[in-house]
Amino acid sequence: MNNYTKSSMGKADVFHPPLVCRLLSQLVYWITTFAMAISAASVLVALALISYAVVARYLLGQPSLWINDVVTFILVGIVMLGAAAALREGRHLGVDLFTERLKGRRQRGAQAWSMFAVLLVALYLVVDGWQTAMFSKMLGMTTLGYVEIPLFWLQLLIPLGGIMLMMVCLDSLLRLCFGGKAFVDSCQEEEH
Repeated sequence: MNNYTKSSMGKADVFHPPLVCRLLSQLVYWITTFAMAISAASVLVALALISYAVVARYLLGQPSLWINDVVTFILVGIVMLGAAAALREGRHLGVDLFTERLKGRRQRGAQAWSMFAVLLVALYLVVDGWQTAMFSKMLGMTTLGYVEIPLFWLQLLIPLGGIMLMMVCLDSLLRLCFGGKAFVDSCQEEEH
């Protein structure tokens, strides 16, 4: 089944997936965009905190020891919230030297295989991350250092990131099944 048609200008093919594929893609787009916005804002917060720590230590002579802990927590969130958006755009590390030489069905097969592998890892992150977080909650564990917060708050970022990765994988696999591309080009406008 060919889901491509020529555009009115005749320059490029336009992919027309089924409704369920379009709805899932829109949902994944909004979730990953929101998560990436939070991740980007977190980078700015971490930068501001590190800048403050440098000024406090070297200009004021009063080091803020708690900032190292907070920035470490923020970095966990940055990674787990940004991973799905990076996967959606094909920005994860890969063996491009090999996969870029493949064409057509073989390239889509390699992309489907990689998405299936990521799906399995994401499922592991969800299951094991949730069990670990609930175990920490049950024991009342807190983070070590100057800032003591419940450890399970941070650990819940792992299954959250896993769920978003699973959604991206399912979206990509659906697009591949209907003849589309696994990855979304971030430079092109999407119809939403």
